[in-house]
Amino acid sequence: MKDNYIGENIKIYRERRKLTQQELADKIGKTWEMISRYERGLSSPMNQLTTLADALDIHPALLLKEHTDISTNNRIPLFVEIPKSFTKKDTFHFYSAPDWIIQNDEDSFIIDSKIIERNNVPDFENKGYLYISPNNEIKEDDFILVSSSDKLLIEKFKNYSKKQKSKDEIIGKIVAQEIRL
Repeated sequence: MKDNYIGENIKIYRERRKLTQQELADKIGKTWEMISRYERGLSSPMNQLTTLADALDIHPALLLKEHTDISTNNRIPLFVEIPKSFTKKDTFHFYSAPDWIIQNDEDSFIIDSKIIERNNVPDFENKGYLYISPNNEIKEDDFILVSSSDKLLIEKFKNYSKKQKSKDEIIGKIVAQEIRL
């Protein structure tokens, strides 16, 4: 196959799901040898994309995108659109983060500030990236990223906790902003 990134994507998502080639093969009714051929680019998986995507619990389009190498330790997920969830499996964009971000919370991710409604929060500009920590303790004066009715908002935690809406969800604490010109 000319573009082997589809096979590489199958392998990436299979490994993220902690599946062996045999386990994935069993899910789609193929042999482990065929999964190996798909991953190495020796056979075309095009007729199996939907089946493979369902077995890997991803959207089929993710198998068609060229991926970014995420093997370096300081690369964290970058979200440029609102995903189903803020996990590595829901993006192909990655960003080199400063070491202190990773040390602070290894599950940190970055989100493009253009997709966030600032809600009259002057502390953050609408150009650049926000580093989000989903696991850090949130204090009263911290800013948080909140998911509300299919949109993302920046809120001061003390204001959010006063008006907490049942359908809103705290995504994480904003630990830094990187301004991009």
